[in-house]
Amino acid sequence: MNFSCSRSSAFLLICLLGTSLSVFSPAIAAPEASAAQTEGAEPMLERVVLVSRHGIRSPTKPLDKLEKKTRHTWTPWPVPPGEMTAHGQFDLGLMGQFLKSYYHVASRDSSARCLPEQPAFIWADSASSRTQRSGDILAAALSDGCQTQARSMPAKTHDPLFNALAAKKTTLDADDVEKTLNSELIPDTELPPPVQSGVQTLQALFAPNACTTGTTPCFSKRAPLSWKKGTPHAENGMALGSTVSEALLLEYVEGLPPSVTAGNTDTVHTLNSVLPVHNYQSARMRRTPAIAIPRGGKLAQAILTLLDEQPFTLPDGNVLLTQAHVVMFAGHDTTLDMLTTLFGLDWTFTDQPDPTTPDTTLAFETWKHPDGRKEIRFAVFHQSLAQLREGLKLDNVAGQGVPMPLTSTLCSQPKNETCWLENLSKNIPQH
Repeated sequence: MNFSCSRSSAFLLICLLGTSLSVFSPAIAAPEASAAQTEGAEPMLERVVLVSRHGIRSPTKPLDKLEKKTRHTWTPWPVPPGEMTAHGQFDLGLMGQFLKSYYHVASRDSSARCLPEQPAFIWADSASSRTQRSGDILAAALSDGCQTQARSMPAKTHDPLFNALAAKKTTLDADDVEKTLNSELIPDTELPPPVQSGVQTLQALFAPNACTTGTTPCFSKRAPLSWKKGTPHAENGMALGSTVSEALLLEYVEGLPPSVTAGNTDTVHTLNSVLPVHNYQSARMRRTPAIAIPRGGKLAQAILTLLDEQPFTLPDGNVLLTQAHVVMFAGHDTTLDMLTTLFGLDWTFTDQPDPTTPDTTLAFETWKHPDGRKEIRFAVFHQSLAQLREGLKLDNVAGQGVPMPLTSTLCSQPKNETCWLENLSKNIPQH
């Protein structure tokens, strides 16, 4: 598979539109279909709000800094730190095309002309080029090429929807955060066994004797919190283990030669062993309510407004009206993490050790019942390790792309029963 496509018209037409999928999945209801609902009829899907992570990127920190911390030489990347690769763009295009097919988004009329009002609207985080570029790819995929760019704030602007802390729209309660995250209060024996095992595997791979000799890297060493620009940070110990394990995953799905080998153990087995370290540390630093609620509260309220099919004022001051049946937010893994806390969601995959791996997309669906009540359903789309590494298309069958249904702990009904919008809205944490 050649992933030499660039962010250009050729990439959009060849890499995205050249992929054909055949799926059987929910379709967005047309207005006349909604009006025709009668007593006893099934609920109709009225709107979908999607939140995605960008495509495969290189490590955000320069490799020389990672090499200094790990005392190990890493495989070079074809792009600068934190940038999405051509491979990543291709894979994300496959995800976007699958989402379009899954929700039967019709962007052209019977003569193959672009509709004057597109049914999909894409808003991308402006803080990084990888999210803006991801938004463009998703816009093209969801519109059959009728849209070539996503909407966003000006480049390098902190968008309050994706990070209200960086946008200085709110602040953290430092005492509350430190009570939760103080690693000195968490004995090693209380770490989940997969995390303990992952730390041991990382240590064996990079520096077997470092912890006993007092050298670096020691992934089990306590990593005290520091504060930068009003947010907590940790850099060594398990925090470094989190960075390293994610770097190994990104290296693998990009198709690069592995930086480390574990004897007779294959790379997939190694990734499954070490990624619990990344997942655990990410949950602590991103999903902790004292951090997630202030950081993601504005996006949560935006999603609720959109699920209620009400006009929504975007951060740039423009109003998103109700004709957009699919609304996509192109963000980061941190975006997905904070929404899991705010909406009472959680998930794991059997074919992918990272629950917020590149391209992972969280779906919020509004299903309108004949009596007008709005039911909210949740699902998550992802690509397996093999699909990401080999650029394999998604299909609506088990193990190849079919989304995983999710249940929110915030809904007052028992598991697997109806989650009404009014009940969900009452239970979303406020800041």
